[in-house]
Order: sequence, then C-alpha cells, then structure tokens
Amino acid sequence: MSTRAELLHASPWRGVFYVTGGGALLLADLLTTPGASATVLEVQVPYAEPALAGLLGRKPEQACSAPTARAMAMTAFQRARALAAQGAAPPDAPLFGLACTASLATGRPKRGAHRAHVALQTASATYDAEIAFDGDRETEERELLDILWHALAQTLELPLEVPLGVRPMVAHTRAQQHWRELILGELRAVASKPHDGRLLLPGAFNPLHGAHERMLAIAERKTGFTGAFELSIVNVDKPLLDYTEIDQRLRQFTRPVWLTRLPTFIEKARQFPGTTFVVGVDTLARIIEARYYGGAAERARALDELVELDCRFVVFGRLQEGRFTTLEDLILPEPIAARSLGVTEAEFSDPISSTDLRRRR
Repeated sequence: MSTRAELLHASPWRGVFYVTGGGALLLADLLTTPGASATVLEVQVPYAEPALAGLLGRKPEQACSAPTARAMAMTAFQRARALAAQGAAPPDAPLFGLACTASLATGRPKRGAHRAHVALQTASATYDAEIAFDGDRETEERELLDILWHALAQTLELPLEVPLGVRPMVAHTRAQQHWRELILGELRAVASKPHDGRLLLPGAFNPLHGAHERMLAIAERKTGFTGAFELSIVNVDKPLLDYTEIDQRLRQFTRPVWLTRLPTFIEKARQFPGTTFVVGVDTLARIIEARYYGGAAERARALDELVELDCRFVVFGRLQEGRFTTLEDLILPEPIAARSLGVTEAEFSDPISSTDLRRRR
C-alpha cells in the first residue's frame, strides 16, 4: 500500500492513465491501494506498435518522444472528460490524463539511450518531462516511479514531497484563458491579432516555413485581402493539440493566426462565411471526394453549403509523384470550379514540406 496513492485517492482529482514501455509501478501503487476507484477512471498499456497507433489515431513519428507522450496525455484527458460526462466522476471533479512512454534497460542491447517521457494534461496546464537513465531495469523503473509521482504532485498541486535520484528536464505550460476555452469546447475561434477572417491559409504549421509565407503573400496580391493563418487544435482522428504544442507553434508567427477548433472545411466556412481559403491542389481534391463525406449525397449537400456560404479558394499546385499538378488538372463540380483561382507553376513551385523538415530535424 502506498501513502502517496492514499494522498491522491483522498483528493478530488479523477484521471485516465496510459503507459507504455515503463511506468507500470505507478499503476501497481494506485490499484493496490484502497480507494483507487476514487481516482482511476481508466488504465491502458498500449505496448505494441498497433495498440499505440490505435490509441492516437495514427502511428507516431517516434514512439518514445515528448510529442508522443503529450499526445497520449491529451488523449487520456479527453477520455477522462468523456467518462465524466457519462457519470463516471462527480460533475465538479477536476480531471487529468497522465502518460508515460519509455525505453528502459532490457535483457538485450539497446540501440538508443535509456530514457522516458512523462506528460500530464489538465484543463489548465500541460506538464512534460524528459528523463535519461543509466542503470538496470529495476533501478530505472524505481526512478521513473518517483518522477511520475513528482509530475502528479507538481501538476495537481498535491502536498507531497518526492525526492528524485534522477533530475528530469521539465516544461510546464500554463494555458491562456482562450486556449482553455478552445480545449473545453467553449470557444470555436480566436485571433492572435485583429483580423477580418476574409483570407485564411489553414495548416498544421509543424513547422511553419517560407513556402507558407510566400503562398499567403501571393494570395493577398491575387485577392486584395489581408491574409492570416488558421491553426486548428482539432484534427480528425488525432488528439487535440496540447498547450505546449499550441505555444510552440504560435511562437513561429509574426502575422495574425486564427486558433480554432474547426477540423473540416465545412466547419471553417460556417465560422468564416465569405472567406477565401488558401489551399494546395491536393487539399482541394480531398474537399470534393465523396469518401470524406460518407457518400455522394452527403458530399453534394456539403458542397452546396460551401457555395451558399460564399466560400472561395486560391489553389496552389503541388509536385505529386514526379509531376506538378495544378488546378487545371482537377475535374471539379462547376460551382466549386467557379470559386477557385489557380496559381501557376511559374508563380509558385516550392517543393518544401513540413513533413520533410521534421524528418531532417
């Protein structure tokens, strides 16, 4: 029985726990101490690669990494909110999601360093810790257990002193009020600077690069509007962006950015009627594909609504399978074609992508 677990169980906090590759001692602490049902809403150990991909909605670029740990913690927090909404926790109970992904000592040689990433997500903050180890498995598990309790004590403000044998590198991002409102679904869109929302370039911007800036500048010249970027914290089948991720991405911009929870173009158009969206030709091709709407009838209704909302597009060509594809290569429904303005290869043909930049980094 753990006195630390007793303290957590006596608090009002309710949480979901996802751990993989290490951290199971915390689960033992929690579940073997009386009162676990007062704290633990759900536990998962997505150890296998397909299990982790299923949890996150995609295969992570690296399983043992800070972004993966934070994505797991945000998924756990979202799950805690869903369970609470179904009556699994008191209506006023504060909620959290805790995650750990680790690569610890094993009985076989390891290619990389022994390390762990711990993340904890609440409505108000994102906690993120990276730890390097250099011991046997039992020692590393004990050191990781202390760090997990340290994360809980720090983030949930528990009256608990946790001595650490290994010092983690910690980032603790407190939410701005409008970030919190977006995460909780109380707000749909907010601009970092004054902007009319007439010309928007949506994207993940992970990272932002020069091609994004040039695309928006070209679109401004073609439309006469002042442009801004649009970053949705919600993406279909992925966890919400956490506060650390939001902060890191927003720091890249000097132009206005609309931070939203609008994952689809129909939702963006409803929020910004009369807006011109700056897109790649591949994005416009997806917008008109029936499979993204569940069938031809649903697509027809969505495209009709885009037209009714006076949604327009500035469309940039993309290099696809060795061929530069432009707006002219698409077969579009006439109302969408009439609202789409193409950018030629001579005007813009930058092959850079955020995915390539992340891989190089």
